Amino acid sequence: MIDIHCHIIPGVDDGSEDAAESIAMGENAQACGVTDIIVTPHCNIPGEYGNYRGEGYERAFARLCGLFERNDISVRLHRGMEVFGTDDVPELLDMKRIMTLADSRYMLIEFPFDDDMWRVRDVLSALLRRGVTPIVAHPERYYAVNDDVGFALDWADMGCLLQLNRTSLLGPLASPEAKTSRKLLDLGAAHFIATDAHGVFARTAGLADVYEFVSKRYSKEWAELLMAENPRRVINDKRVLRLP
Repeated sequence: MIDIHCHIIPGVDDGSEDAAESIAMGENAQACGVTDIIVTPHCNIPGEYGNYRGEGYERAFARLCGLFERNDISVRLHRGMEVFGTDDVPELLDMKRIMTLADSRYMLIEFPFDDDMWRVRDVLSALLRRGVTPIVAHPERYYAVNDDVGFALDWADMGCLLQLNRTSLLGPLASPEAKTSRKLLDLGAAHFIATDAHGVFARTAGLADVYEFVSKRYSKEWAELLMAENPRRVINDKRVLRLP
């Protein structure tokens, strides 16, 4: 399995706090059968996190790679970021301040949960025009999508991809996130499931339990596509497949 959304670089955002936590997250991921992680620190959140492309990012990434090597964690690490979808994201891309996942055509992007859906559409359209395929992180967490999954389906029709969070699918059935994520899966509208891991207690770095959930509720073929095949296609910059 491959995790395309993980806040495992220590001390750069609200994910892993320090080296010890990153090591524990890596060990947990490895024990749960994860072979690769695309690291995705929060990027471009005004007043909170920058984490733009550059020397600071490279130092943090290299430090994480060193931690894994010294602690015999064999999970392969790939560069990435979770880009916050401000209006100037297309310009930041042009300036090479933000990066795609594993140097592919795919970019992980999130928006404010209460954002205007037409503004979101404008940002996504601008990225598509530049040859970048947006992967919308956790669409099930947006309030408008909770009210009408048609917004997320529209993003998919535009050519964007949808990444569901492990904790949403496994969460309390009455929660909006669980209802919406399962509805999107029922409709065959998801392309990835990832951990969005932030630590060792709440959102953790493992996919084994949600792989089992999808295998039983839908099929093993769906679990493989969402958590192995499509993530591998991102790393290899190949065309992502859609659920039947």
